Amino acid sequence: MNILSVDSSGPSLSIALKKGDKTILFSDSEARKASRIILSNIDKIMSDNSLKVSDLDAFIFNKGPASFTGTRISASVGQAIGYSQDIPVIGIPSLSVMAYVYFKQSGFSKITCIKKAYGDKIYVGSYDIDKKKYSALKDITLCTAKDLVLDTKTHYVCDCWSEILKTLDLKDWDKIVKHEYNYESNADLLLEYAKDNISFGDAFDLKETFPDYANHTV
Repeated sequence: MNILSVDSSGPSLSIALKKGDKTILFSDSEARKASRIILSNIDKIMSDNSLKVSDLDAFIFNKGPASFTGTRISASVGQAIGYSQDIPVIGIPSLSVMAYVYFKQSGFSKITCIKKAYGDKIYVGSYDIDKKKYSALKDITLCTAKDLVLDTKTHYVCDCWSEILKTLDLKDWDKIVKHEYNYESNADLLLEYAKDNISFGDAFDLKETFPDYANHTV
């Protein structure tokens, strides 16, 4: 199965091509250039591996919530490829990937993921992993650190603890189970997540391709 994975949601552009059992990676540290370089680099990684877009079986991307511009770029490319080739395009939620990584490392199923948004805003999603299902228990929320209510029974995965610590004054801070999430744009991690958790269809479905803005209007 040939799968193209794209993540332009963070500070770097990451592309991964799965060709059978082989995975080929590309990254560029300046994601702000993504709109200018994404198509040429997809073309290069495909041609370098003797593949055409018509050889793809599926396209996956990080659908956020994350950078509005970055997620839109990946989604638009996926929509164009998926529609033209009639192949499945799947947007993978960024916080589901965070939960997936921590669950694989710890085996602990009750997880709340916290991701830096913009300004003083953060995205928050809660998960109770059951049979490898990484759907949030309720809609991912956009809030500030001041709105957080942390407890000692949940494991928290976060990419911005230092900022949260400045905002919250918690007596039980040392008792809270905190895990630092250090992954940035990572298309090969999306492939790993897809392998373990996604059953691909056999045709393009537009509703699977929209970015997730966590109920924020852009």
